[in-house]
Amino acid sequence: MPSLVIRNGTIVDGSGGTPFKGDIAIEDGRITQVGVVTARGAEEIDAKGMIVTPGFVDIHTHYDAQATWSSHLDSSSLNGVTTVLIGNCGVGFAPCRPGARDALVKLMEGVEDLPEVVLTEGLPWNWESFPQSSTCSAPANTTWTSPRRSPTPRCGCM
Repeated sequence: MPSLVIRNGTIVDGSGGTPFKGDIAIEDGRITQVGVVTARGAEEIDAKGMIVTPGFVDIHTHYDAQATWSSHLDSSSLNGVTTVLIGNCGVGFAPCRPGARDALVKLMEGVEDLPEVVLTEGLPWNWESFPQSSTCSAPANTTWTSPRRSPTPRCGCM
């Protein structure tokens, strides 16, 4: 028995094909069937008149700081985004040596319009490298990926 069945939605599956009416069965957090689902779900949602899509990937975000204190990144997740890329603007919070933090904070105040107090008191600053930043005190369900293969020198950062 599926744990969830979404019924009667207009499915846009991300393949580029024509949207179609149908159902989606989900078991153990995974989509197991798309189309006509005859099985009853433990929970059912009537999506008549609604569009049902896979989660969206946001490839340009400014969550470098927020990801250390927010596990949901609400402004994206509330809009259907399930995956975000972080650190792809050429500036970010890793790598950064302790002596370069003030310069990086000043840079991010100007570039990202982030208040100094948010950065100095809101970030744990318990890293100097990308690998260390990926294990910083971010919420447990936050997944980190760095799109850069090598550190980008900025404001004396590594």
